[in-house]
Amino acid sequence: MKPLLRPVLMSGLVLLHASVSLADPEVAAAPSTSPARPWGIEVEALQPFIPNVNVFRMHVTRTVWGKPGGLRGDVLVGFTLRPNVKHDVLAFMNEYQLTLSYRQYLWRGLHIETGIDAGIAWGTNLFDGEFYRTATLFLNRGIGYRFGFFEPGGFFQDKQLPFGFFITPQFGVLNSLGVANYGPRNGKPNWFLTGSLFLGVSF
Repeated sequence: MKPLLRPVLMSGLVLLHASVSLADPEVAAAPSTSPARPWGIEVEALQPFIPNVNVFRMHVTRTVWGKPGGLRGDVLVGFTLRPNVKHDVLAFMNEYQLTLSYRQYLWRGLHIETGIDAGIAWGTNLFDGEFYRTATLFLNRGIGYRFGFFEPGGFFQDKQLPFGFFITPQFGVLNSLGVANYGPRNGKPNWFLTGSLFLGVSF
């Protein structure tokens, strides 16, 4: 190979590699300076303010496997509170539950989730006037997207903060597993479409 041709060819290969890296977001994001943040705390920011729903949720999350910002799985442990809320079967419902869920990330922030809510509820039935206190067991499933900031796979990758932030809209279905007994339901369904908006901090 001629002496003048070698540096030209090498320069061309370097430029080609740089162009591919910039065009491919996965390659471009590979050297991200944003550290892994396996822990998180999130709270429900939408449901507490919806009339006759008024569910307050809080979760602690932990990534248990996978690549930060990529294909991975989180375990969630938390609780739900519904103190003295107007209800379609009970005059006023008091419900307190513990939650255990698994969240599977498919790509970036896109994920599916399934979990169990178990606890206790009580109130006076609207149709027979009787007071009921009952154990509860619900299955929840959902799909959503986590918009992360200052964390892998999110926005502002080049910032070095000790924590990150995220916003997670979710939609899903919640249904009873047949444990709860609130008395007569008068045809009211025992499953519900859900919409959530979680605000969280990762660290």
